Amino acid sequence: MAAAPAHIFVYGTLRADHDHHMARRLLAQARLVGRGRAPGLLYDCGWYPAALFDKCEKQQVIGDVFALAPGARLLAELDAYEAGDPNYARAPLDVTLDSGGTIVAWAYGVIKAPNAKLIPGGDFIAHWNAKNPRPTRR
Repeated sequence: MAAAPAHIFVYGTLRADHDHHMARRLLAQARLVGRGRAPGLLYDCGWYPAALFDKCEKQQVIGDVFALAPGARLLAELDAYEAGDPNYARAPLDVTLDSGGTIVAWAYGVIKAPNAKLIPGGDFIAHWNAKNPRPTRR
């Protein structure tokens, strides 16, 4: 049996560049490994995105990889944060790091495509900053 991933890949309101309180908590309680990408489609659901991961997809979802501390309650807190939408599920995902290499990380993705607009380029932070006059920190 394979060990559970010790990392998490986030692509929306949990990214290091976002000012959401759960993003600040993640930054405080986990170590930012760096930027990464995974094959899939990213959708604009208003104030948050939804990713439909698919290893056969040519488009990429851009996000951040964090190392989780062993035994930390943080993953349970993130599960509770994401639990508001039954279409979301946490699953292991192969993520390609911008610094090189691939890592297996947890990721919250949707199990079916939402009725929402596709985000070109797969980068929620860039998309958010383009559509909002007060950008998130970069």
